[in-house]
Amino acid sequence: MTNKYTLERANNYIKNNTVVKDFYPKVNFAAPVGWINDPNGVCIFKNELHLFYQHYPYDSVHGKMHWGHAKSKDGYHWEDLDVALAPDQVYDKDGVFSGSAIEKDGKLYLMYTGHIINEAGEIRETQNIAISEDGIKFEKYKNNPVLDEKDVPEGSSIQDFRDPKVFKKEDKYYAVIGSKTNDERGQVLLYESDDLFEWKFKSIILPYNEFLGDMVECPDLLLFEDKDAFLLSAMNYTDKDTGEFYPHISWIIEGKVDWTTFVFDVDSIRKMDGGFDFYAPQTALISSDPNEYIGIAWQQAWHRTLPSHDLEHKWSGQMTMPRIIKEQGGEIIQKPYSVIEDAVKVTDEVEEYHLETSWQNNFEDNYIEFEIDSSEKIKLLLSNSQGEDISMTFDGIQQQLNFSRENTLRIEDIHGKVFNRSSYPIPIKNKKLQVKIFIDVSSIQIFINNDYTFTSTFYTKMPLDLLTISSESNPIINNLKIGKLQ
Repeated sequence: MTNKYTLERANNYIKNNTVVKDFYPKVNFAAPVGWINDPNGVCIFKNELHLFYQHYPYDSVHGKMHWGHAKSKDGYHWEDLDVALAPDQVYDKDGVFSGSAIEKDGKLYLMYTGHIINEAGEIRETQNIAISEDGIKFEKYKNNPVLDEKDVPEGSSIQDFRDPKVFKKEDKYYAVIGSKTNDERGQVLLYESDDLFEWKFKSIILPYNEFLGDMVECPDLLLFEDKDAFLLSAMNYTDKDTGEFYPHISWIIEGKVDWTTFVFDVDSIRKMDGGFDFYAPQTALISSDPNEYIGIAWQQAWHRTLPSHDLEHKWSGQMTMPRIIKEQGGEIIQKPYSVIEDAVKVTDEVEEYHLETSWQNNFEDNYIEFEIDSSEKIKLLLSNSQGEDISMTFDGIQQQLNFSRENTLRIEDIHGKVFNRSSYPIPIKNKKLQVKIFIDVSSIQIFINNDYTFTSTFYTKMPLDLLTISSESNPIINNLKIGKLQ
């Protein structure tokens, strides 16, 4: 077929274009130019962490998707690589959509969704394989697609069938794939293979429940020793208790796979992250004993204001920094990736500080850590001389985090709804609130008790260079650390 979207064209465009750096991250990963969304193919290959991602290099909005590519020796410093996949075949001509990666016989295999819109305007989505000897240059399998509408179970959508996450268990390969029923109910399908090329439908591994909205995207199944966890993103979910509507939301669903019925038995469901900007997390297994995964998500939200696009900076979207997801003491925990924590150079440290009303300090750093008693409430304000600020109130009494970015560039959805303030419940299981905060040029990531996380973007015209900590209760702040990522 004749297709203008080739690897050569994409790579030449990237080499000959640059971005405006005003909001461009220094810690988080972002594409060298253009649009970025879902992380794809997160994996360890030849002792390096590989990150592929949904990428449209030619504009800072979603387009005909490619797979961008970067790798890292430490999960912190990234090397941009050539675009790995372009929509250049009949079965993926309208987009190389999300997928995953797995090593087999010393080669790296990608499994991805091909997005097709036919002449009648009908959408079809197929699953395809690409293979690489070196993890850099990929060749698409000659018999693609390996799964198409004929392989979708009866009653399930043949239009929305995407985002395969492939993994190996014992001597079999499996793929969980996002799906929905014909009557618009989200679900996850399971397929099985001996060789990654021939696949058969196995089960609806996660049938519909109210949290799955009308479509599941980017499912990821983590297999721990005592329990398992689905990480997935759901579309068009409405909270029946509050009535709040979420066009997109990401969940941690804990439970266990029954490998006799191939169905996931659900124990609990909660938000994976309480922030404005967190979607499509994907993981790679980095340690099998005990099972420990490294995870990366898209730190952006769909259909929201994108200042870097509006101001023609030639880029939009970024990834979260890697985090560790593991089972510990029967709980699924999330904590900062140790390499990034180790890269923090502490510039100011106080073992115990008795806060009297407020404390202020110039802030040229990007890391804050502290601990307070769970009966306390304190507010952190990062501000500048232009009246711009972001604020975080850690309320142990009400067991919630209150966050505001209302004094930054306005973020709203396509209907004009503003997304600038949020309250996120943080149930406290012990007597302490242990907080770690990572601040980048246009993003913040908060970890609380290695359990709850809050991830958001913000955009300011000038850097936030003043830190104010305040409280009405004169609390004691323990292990206060201010630092900079080296």
